[in-house]
Amino acid sequence: MDKNERCAVCGDGFSDDDVKIYCPDCGAPMHKDCYEIESRCPVCSDNISFSSTEEPDAEQRRNNSRRFPEGDGCEICGKPFSDDEERVYCPDCGAAMHRVCYNLTHRCPYENEHTPRPYFTGSIRMKRPSRPTCDRCGKDLDNGEEKVYCPVCGTPVHRSCWDAEPVCPNEDKHSEGFDWEKENSASEEPEQARPENNDPFAGMAYGNFSDMIMQKPLRSADDGEELTCRGVKQSELVHFLGLNNISTPRFFAVFMNMANSGKVVSLNISAWFFMPLYHFYRRMTGPAVILTLATFVFYLPSLVIRLASFYKVDISNIEPIVSIANTMMFIFMFVKVVLLLFNDYFYMRWSVSKILSMREKYKDATNEEYYEALERRGNPKFLYVFGGLSIMIALVYIINIIVSISVTFNN
Repeated sequence: MDKNERCAVCGDGFSDDDVKIYCPDCGAPMHKDCYEIESRCPVCSDNISFSSTEEPDAEQRRNNSRRFPEGDGCEICGKPFSDDEERVYCPDCGAAMHRVCYNLTHRCPYENEHTPRPYFTGSIRMKRPSRPTCDRCGKDLDNGEEKVYCPVCGTPVHRSCWDAEPVCPNEDKHSEGFDWEKENSASEEPEQARPENNDPFAGMAYGNFSDMIMQKPLRSADDGEELTCRGVKQSELVHFLGLNNISTPRFFAVFMNMANSGKVVSLNISAWFFMPLYHFYRRMTGPAVILTLATFVFYLPSLVIRLASFYKVDISNIEPIVSIANTMMFIFMFVKVVLLLFNDYFYMRWSVSKILSMREKYKDATNEEYYEALERRGNPKFLYVFGGLSIMIALVYIINIIVSISVTFNN
């Protein structure tokens, strides 16, 4: 039984002990008890008129003709129900059936005795809740197969159906501004007028990527909830990365993918070539300082050898230093490979940590103040690159002084 499906009458989900029936007209799922209380489907009943009323003794005649008047067996196959078998009831006459038996025909065996069917008089577009079908093959869209969506009208179809015929099944309606989601919505709100040019992309243009995310954030295909990046909202993320920064779309996509798929590997060439200056640019001050010191330590043996050569110091007896220098360079290359593959993941974790810290700090501030603070804290700046260069130059200068003093004393 689908745990995500909810009763159209009471709104509660279905448990294994509940008896579920479907409206024969719109397909809305309901508890049998709820349907018996309301005696109508709340989804489509406002649009239904009955052609006649049931005769007073109709129910008695039905009970006399049934195999199991008490509802303890299937009226299709004639077998009694066992405790673990799912059963359904006809919403017209209440005949009990196995779910499997009913799915074979989708008909009640006593339909000839039913009250004449109601007919629709309204114009509201009806939708079968939680039971969407593929417009290509007509099968259940949520049967476990991968889905794809038409980029123009949003029509969902199975990937296998699209691969067999890569054309939208509603392509002939594109010129009319067809929108699958609106056409299949159960909302009774009037549809907004479309632009005169019938452009399906009209009204969807945004000033930049950040505006698009702020106005229409990404949502889960399962429950429609806004996707987050480890608890961080998409609006917070784009402000932290920089509303107008050219790299924001790339990092936003990488971060959301990592947070919602568990992926941790993503190539970052800039982190490979420009470490640690790249990390200063991204405002990762703490990691950048650590990487600067680590780089200095890795290069220190080689730097000492070069300075000794510059000062014409005899280096014939410092073979251990040369060996250490080679080992350090291998370690340094390993660190760079790690950053090449995992720097985006580290950056994502670091960004989330900073945003959550800022959220707590500005919990009493307005949204405008909070977003401005995120922009100031995370937006990349070249000024920090010059700060990183200054640290590296200062370290080299200090080592140069130490070597020169050592040479002076030795001489």
